Amino acid sequence: MSLLSGFLFSFLIAAFAYQKRSLSKSGAVAAIVVGTNVYAFGSLFWYGLLLTFFISSSALSRLKKQKKDVVAKDLFEKTGQRDVMQVLANGGLGTLFVWFAAASMDTLPWMVAYVGVIAAVNADTWGTELGVLSRGKPRHILTGRLVEKGTSGGISVWGTLGTALGGLWIGLFASLFQLILAENGWQLFWLWIGLLSGLLGALIDSVLGATVQLMYGCSICGGETERCEHCGAKTRRIRGVGGCNNDAVNLLSSAAGGLIAWLCWRVIGF
Repeated sequence: MSLLSGFLFSFLIAAFAYQKRSLSKSGAVAAIVVGTNVYAFGSLFWYGLLLTFFISSSALSRLKKQKKDVVAKDLFEKTGQRDVMQVLANGGLGTLFVWFAAASMDTLPWMVAYVGVIAAVNADTWGTELGVLSRGKPRHILTGRLVEKGTSGGISVWGTLGTALGGLWIGLFASLFQLILAENGWQLFWLWIGLLSGLLGALIDSVLGATVQLMYGCSICGGETERCEHCGAKTRRIRGVGGCNNDAVNLLSSAAGGLIAWLCWRVIGF
C-alpha cells in the first residue's frame, strides 16, 4: 500500500482526533508516524485493526466522560488526550510486527502476534473505560481487598467483562478483514485469539500495575496515585520499579498479548 496514501489517511485521522481532543500534539504526530507505517507496509488487515482499536477506544473514552474525569484527575498521571508515549506504548510494538512481516517470507506468525498486541491494548482500554463506571469498588487482583476505582491492579466484574468484549471485538474484525481480503476465508480462530490474548493480556496488565508500576502515596488524603503531586503537596513513593509508569506497563502487557496469541497459534493452528 502507498506511503503517501498512508500519510494522508493518517494525517486526516490524527487531525480529527486532535481537534476532538483525543490526541495531544505529540500524540497526533506519533499517530501519523505509526499509521503511515502500518498502512504502507501492511494491508487492510493491519491498518483496519489499528483503526478499529483507535476508534472504539476513543468512543468509549467519551462515555460518561465527566464521571471518569473525577476519578482520573486524582489517580492517573495522564488524563484526556493521548500523548506520544501513550501512542507508542499502544501502537509501537504492532508497527514493528508490520515491518517484520513485510520483510518475511511467512507473514502469518507476525499477523497472529499483531492481533494479540492490538487485542491486548484494546481489551485493557475497554476494561478501564467500563470498569470505572461500575457502581461498586473494584478488588485488588492479588489480595482481593477493596480498592478505589482506577487503582492500578484493581479489577471488577464490569471491567473484566469489558476486557473480554474488547478482545473479542478485535478478533471479530480480524475475521472480517480476512474474509474481505479472501485470505483463508472466515476464520473463527481469530475470535479465540482476540478473546484469549485480550483477556489474559489485560489481566497481566493488572498484575503488573499491582506490582511493578511506580505508585505514590499522598500524605494529605492517604490515597494512592500515579502523580508526583497530590492535594497540593509532594507525594512519596510507596511501591514499584523506577521508571515503570503506566505507559511501560501497557507496552509490557501488549507484548504479553502478542506472545499469548503466538503460543495459541502454535498449539491450536489453523
